Amino acid sequence: MKILITGMNKNQCTFDFYLKQQLKVVPSHYSLVRALRDMGHEVDQRAVVIGEDLNEYDEVITFIHNPSGFAGFVYNALWAIHKRPNCILAFDDWQTDSIYNGLLQLQDPKKLFRKYVKDTHTFIPDDIEKYEQIFIDTLDHIAQKKNRMLISAFAGGDPTLLIDYNRDLVFTYNPNPYHLNRQTNIKIKQKEKVFNFAGLVQGKTKKWLKNQKVEQTNWPLELYGSRKDGQDRVTEDVMVDIYATQWGILMPGYFHAGSGWWRARPLQVADAGSILIGDPKEMLIYYGDEQLANLTAHEVAQMSDSSLQEIANAQRDALYSLHPLDKEIEKEELSKCLTY
Repeated sequence: MKILITGMNKNQCTFDFYLKQQLKVVPSHYSLVRALRDMGHEVDQRAVVIGEDLNEYDEVITFIHNPSGFAGFVYNALWAIHKRPNCILAFDDWQTDSIYNGLLQLQDPKKLFRKYVKDTHTFIPDDIEKYEQIFIDTLDHIAQKKNRMLISAFAGGDPTLLIDYNRDLVFTYNPNPYHLNRQTNIKIKQKEKVFNFAGLVQGKTKKWLKNQKVEQTNWPLELYGSRKDGQDRVTEDVMVDIYATQWGILMPGYFHAGSGWWRARPLQVADAGSILIGDPKEMLIYYGDEQLANLTAHEVAQMSDSSLQEIANAQRDALYSLHPLDKEIEKEELSKCLTY
């Protein structure tokens, strides 16, 4: 088939756009494009021109995004969905609830072309307002939740925790087999007994972080991500090197814990030989083991060096066993969506 991958922001519409980003975080569609091409499909990843017919494509995959997040290609993607109403919708960001609900806010004609949204768009015609009814009808169509939905997730979770959607229409795939799975090249003589928290500390993560009782241990907490708070912001490849030097990697749980939502971090930490501490419901999907899933920072800080190594090895082995880097599995997962 000839397949178009498009979306509502620059990242979603540009092949390997991560190379131009400051933090160079590799998105899930890096894997999606490569898997589909390996399956024999011809794949374009680009923004849609408003007005084009898209008849050359057998299938269209449209990533959606919150228009309040400087999306910049919302109108273009709406045109794609209008022309191909049976297209596959997709997410590449865990904030699925705010993305979906934020997009549907544009059903209100007063909000559809509000300055904040319209000014982020440069790849649109000057008379964009003439498409108002088309876009509103398309948003109404999205709200009916009749499209197939493609979500990057580890097998074994409940993806409807991410969005209230017909389970039969939700298809998941683990991107890791075709992903750019970064590993460190540095050699570590001895890991630091340090906890690593990479990401912005916000209301949703503060409570989780507090429950880890890090302050009750003698391990320091290294925070990364907020420059205004004096924290380092490093590229993804550098962060992988950092993982290799530190024992405890913290990954907060979110509202969708148990969904299996894909993150690159579990495999990165496993390959770095470190220990991942996260939400038990999510960790159980990764490891299939209650002990490995329910680790807390406070418990890890009490462990001996040999126990730390044993836990790190157990997490790595469990992850590779439950979620192997098998390209055939990823291709099969994507085929289910394409042939539904």
